[in-house]
Amino acid sequence: MKRLLHIIATPRENESRTLQVSESFLEAFNESHPDWVIDELNLSQEDLPPLSMKSVTGKYILLEEKDLYGSLREAWAEIIQHIERFKTADFYLISTPMWNFHIPYMLKHYIDLIVQPKYLFRYKEDGTTEGLLKDKKMVVITSRGGRYSKDNEKYDVQEPYLKLIFGFVGITDIHFIKAEPMDMGLEIQKEQIEKAKKAAKEAGRNA
Repeated sequence: MKRLLHIIATPRENESRTLQVSESFLEAFNESHPDWVIDELNLSQEDLPPLSMKSVTGKYILLEEKDLYGSLREAWAEIIQHIERFKTADFYLISTPMWNFHIPYMLKHYIDLIVQPKYLFRYKEDGTTEGLLKDKKMVVITSRGGRYSKDNEKYDVQEPYLKLIFGFVGITDIHFIKAEPMDMGLEIQKEQIEKAKKAAKEAGRNA
């Protein structure tokens, strides 16, 4: 059975403008993919393992293409669970607002946990890297307070970063649905949310 992993990176729950748009995507996706499982990972409710000295030490061992051992393997057990949950999904939906031109800290924490050598990417003999997750799709639904186009495009660190990091591990088919601007009056906010919902429904049907 195929699985969509929905990664939620907003603590606002029912008040989240991002999730309003994501709900439209999921409704359409469920209709067109009735046999799929929706696996929800809410990062604001998840007690993610810390990036401690042990976990960082383990990363350097993996970079040397060695296996984890002893207490390091125990320290990495929860991290590996998150990695496996991510890498075995067939489709990804990320719901994230823009915070300070970037992504929320909880999503950055999660990415720093799962993007690990030997699991999501590998080094080749010529020193270049190869992403290990290929032929998978991702949709990113985001809401932003301002409008990030033309003169303001340079402030959008969110979209380029997510394209870069997930492209690095092999996910290059990434579609963004943006509700913006959200903080320039209720009338504009409502109009843009409805516009994003329409785009989300279409993306969900065609995913």
